[in-house]
Amino acid sequence: MKKLLIFIILLTVSFATVYGDNIPPEKGYPLSGKVIDVDSEEPLAGALLKVEGTNIVIGTNSKGEFTIPFGADKIYTVHVSCMGYTSRTLRVPSTGHPSLTIKMIPSNTNMEEVVVTGSRSEKPLKDVPVITRIISQEEIKTVNPVDLNTLLEYTLPGIQFYYNNMSQTTSINYQGMDSKSVLFLIDGERISGEGSDHNIDFSRINVDNIERVEVVRGAASTLYDSRAIGGVINIITKKTARPLNVQLNSRYAGNNGESYSLQVGINRNRFSAQTSVGYRHRNTYWVKDKEGKTIKQIGRNGKITEEEAEPQSLPVYGYKIFDVGQRFRYRFNDHLTAEAFGTFYANTRPTYFGRRYHQRYEDLVIGGKTNWQINPNNGLAFSYTFDNYAKKDDYDLVKLVEKVYNNTNHSARIYYTGTFGRHTFNVGVEGVHESLRHYMMKDTGMVSTSQFSLCAQEDWRINDRLNVVVGLRGDKGQRFNFHLTPKISALYRPFEHLTFRAGYSQGYRIPTLKELYQEFNMANMIIIYGNKDLKPEYGSQLSASMEYDYGGFNLSLSAYHNRFRNKITYEYVSPGVNLNMRYVNSKNVRTTGLEATLNYRMQCGLRLMGAYTYINDYNVRDGFNQSWIRPHTAKFNATYKHKFGKTTESIAFSSQWMSRITRYSFDSKENAYIRYVYDPRTICSLNLRSELPRGINVGFMIDNLFNYRDKASDSDVQLPLNGISFVLTVGVNLSDLFGK
Repeated sequence: MKKLLIFIILLTVSFATVYGDNIPPEKGYPLSGKVIDVDSEEPLAGALLKVEGTNIVIGTNSKGEFTIPFGADKIYTVHVSCMGYTSRTLRVPSTGHPSLTIKMIPSNTNMEEVVVTGSRSEKPLKDVPVITRIISQEEIKTVNPVDLNTLLEYTLPGIQFYYNNMSQTTSINYQGMDSKSVLFLIDGERISGEGSDHNIDFSRINVDNIERVEVVRGAASTLYDSRAIGGVINIITKKTARPLNVQLNSRYAGNNGESYSLQVGINRNRFSAQTSVGYRHRNTYWVKDKEGKTIKQIGRNGKITEEEAEPQSLPVYGYKIFDVGQRFRYRFNDHLTAEAFGTFYANTRPTYFGRRYHQRYEDLVIGGKTNWQINPNNGLAFSYTFDNYAKKDDYDLVKLVEKVYNNTNHSARIYYTGTFGRHTFNVGVEGVHESLRHYMMKDTGMVSTSQFSLCAQEDWRINDRLNVVVGLRGDKGQRFNFHLTPKISALYRPFEHLTFRAGYSQGYRIPTLKELYQEFNMANMIIIYGNKDLKPEYGSQLSASMEYDYGGFNLSLSAYHNRFRNKITYEYVSPGVNLNMRYVNSKNVRTTGLEATLNYRMQCGLRLMGAYTYINDYNVRDGFNQSWIRPHTAKFNATYKHKFGKTTESIAFSSQWMSRITRYSFDSKENAYIRYVYDPRTICSLNLRSELPRGINVGFMIDNLFNYRDKASDSDVQLPLNGISFVLTVGVNLSDLFGK
């Protein structure tokens, strides 16, 4: 593995360097300049300059310098952005202009940040009609997360992770909806495979490779997937824009894990390349309860009994993860670019207790994209992605590896974007072919399906105060009829600092291959059957929000209501006889949620963030709550950041709280309801970070600050933590260190 790693790095760096150097400089009208801080006049490394109407994207080097290769003798519009600064737009001629000095003003808000997920085109966050949340690179550094789960738990209101005891992996619930209604993307592309029941393998995503996260709440089904009624979480990975960028990161937390990563990026002339390599490791730990839960049984005949359950213990299995990614990009001219990319992920799990083998999760992604900016107002994009996710049983005492799970997706799409005055149109065609071989299928069989989709969306900026987006998507799945799902969202800004948003969207989810064909014998205790007669799910979401943004103060209030028809769930095949279950279409399901968030960034460097969410999924039977969702959650973060000379110091306190939940399950054999009580939960962290000159940063974090101890019996509603953790982080940007 080490030899392969070294070979990949050396091959990529040498190839990119030689190839980039051998590409002749572009003939045209180069314009050079420098990007600096308006107050200190220090150079800003990594600032981005995008030329409107072209595919030209340039990043500044460690000295803040840049050269834009204009292709024609005319006036261009250049958009300049840098993390932590207010974006600027310049109109500059390609000739006759002296070297530029662009002064950037520090920003108190992220409302000027450009997002792409909601409309597949770049737009400032403040002007997006769909309710959208950005987790910026600055927030990622503040939280200093060990994994994607931790990042989302500390920053995204309304999200809950819990432990799947069967697969020993992570499951998610967002806004009262399970993973089947929430779409995860990496750079706009779907993710194959599942870690646990219909959940992606969250370990695939290395947080060191994340540039930012864009979260679209509902109303995103038109352009991405008709099942995205619960929202889209798009992971935007780091790209190369600087001439040379080499970044090393390390994180060590003793028994709670360690991680190391390397990113190498080169952008020379018309060619750019990005290599990322990562290694993560954590040992298995046990969560042991000192005492059992008090279980109350309430019979339908009125009889009530209580008993003390036995204390539980739960192993949270560790991992050894290796991941590598490669991306090449070539700009043929100002208007045409082509991109090829690939990633490989391997996760070796320890041997489960009582088994004779350990598992390996592997994923291979290969794909390409082409972007043709026909003219400043019209563009065409094509992409193809192959994603193969596999699970293998690797026996410990014999040389035998058995592939027990394989999920392959081929997806191809072409999108047109056109701007005509105040109208922006998106039209797309998409095809997906999926095959699945699963140990939960009879005889580990292979099944497959295909889906064809059409979509169209219009973004109409009626005037400076009112913006309306209307979309329609059509899906034709194998064995299912063609179906249309509409959406509409609107933004109204009566005053400069006050914005109202509202939206209505429908969703449509075709049953998965596992739901249709599964026949899984679980240790001869229970059999779960698929159902070939399942109908598609139909969903709808109605949402509204109010946002006030002034200076460094931002307040947002929002509400949403979801309804599902033909929601796919389980039911007992023979109640009272055995525990065998099958997938069925249930009655109508609904959820309602309220959310309030507040951000306040002061001039002194102090930033406060608070959020509260309330969720009700109306899962009540005979007056007894059967929901797994904690109804109340809250988050509070406080960060102080200050510059002392050439050193920037920061201290961040992050916290999350989840309310108590009392849940009842029905025991058909006893004809009674069983009551379970899950305690409230508060998790906090304290992160100290020092950004030193020449691209060096060091940090020390105390995670789970007050040493909260999870119970094994509570793993159904949360991810069990391993007590307090001390984390040391070190990062070095070699390009800044050596002034490149």
